[in-house]
Amino acid sequence: MMTTDMNRRGLMKLAGGGLFAATAGAGSAASAASAAPAKPSPGVTPIVVDGCSPSAPTAEYLALLRKGGVDSWSVSMLPTLLQMSALLEFVDLHSKEVAIAKSAADIRRLKQEGRISLTIGWQEADLFAMKGESDWWSKPPKTTMRLFYEAGLRVVGLVYNLTNAFAGGCLDPKVGLTKAGRAVVADMQSMGILVDVGGHMGEQSSLDIIAMAERPIVCTHSNVAALNPNPRNTSDRVIEGIARTGGLFGVSAIDPFMSWSGNDVGKRQQPQKRADVKRYVDELDYLKRLVGVDHIGIGGDFTVGSTSSIYPDESFAFPPEMTYVQDPIQYANGFEDISKLPAVRAEMVRRGWRTDEIDKVMGENWMRVYAASIG
Repeated sequence: MMTTDMNRRGLMKLAGGGLFAATAGAGSAASAASAAPAKPSPGVTPIVVDGCSPSAPTAEYLALLRKGGVDSWSVSMLPTLLQMSALLEFVDLHSKEVAIAKSAADIRRLKQEGRISLTIGWQEADLFAMKGESDWWSKPPKTTMRLFYEAGLRVVGLVYNLTNAFAGGCLDPKVGLTKAGRAVVADMQSMGILVDVGGHMGEQSSLDIIAMAERPIVCTHSNVAALNPNPRNTSDRVIEGIARTGGLFGVSAIDPFMSWSGNDVGKRQQPQKRADVKRYVDELDYLKRLVGVDHIGIGGDFTVGSTSSIYPDESFAFPPEMTYVQDPIQYANGFEDISKLPAVRAEMVRRGWRTDEIDKVMGENWMRVYAASIG
């Protein structure tokens, strides 16, 4: 979950300076990817992946990642030139600790070097075709996609809650993928950019992308609508479609998406029942039953150091049925930031998950999808 000028997170900051704070069958390539093994080669330590986090890139956050045992961080950033520049500067300043990964092989190599790998992601795609920066008259249409791909961009969602030129947002679930959206998705899959659906994207647009997928697609950070009918959550139909492409569903740790829905509007002044680590693992258990262990990942959506202290009572992009007033954003008790990831692992062990299953959810599923989608 990431910010735009219109959403509930308001202004964002990058510590030390600038701004910062992410149903139909699929093609044969995606089906083949789904059949690929989701485990490392013999003798290779499993990779742990923070599949989506818009936290500010700081030395402090790198320390939290290490404490949580994380090898790869998919930073989900505000799609602006300033943000891209700030991120590249951060990597240069901390090159002994972190480096940008452009492939699954890069992630494994950087782990061997003792460095955290950083995969760049966006939660909306408007910058691909800003006014004056696209040519819809040409065939095929021309966008800025190649520029950002070369800079390291590898994961992109088309829309953030509110419908744009490409797709319907989660607040417009019946709006489908547009003609421009279809062109952008086709280019992303051809170039090697992983497509992010569900969550911030509406149901029909997500299903439209699933129907045209030629590589695995994912939902980087959402929760299960069947467990809590929050407009930001994702239906079984979309989750099953993602799995059919060979992709995975990343589970968010944000409290209201597990504990708040339209049924709770008007209760803002009453004490809320908070989600905790057990409730988080309930999501993993449900997904395991629904689509199998190969299609689940961690997508905590942590915002450490990236949200402002100005928290609006209500927001057009985050209506009352979606969230309740929180400052700072609340996460599941016991899984408040990525350093607490071992608590999730411990709860999975307590419930009888096997070690190989836990390794898949903690990162090897992400690695399989990365290999099949970004190379």
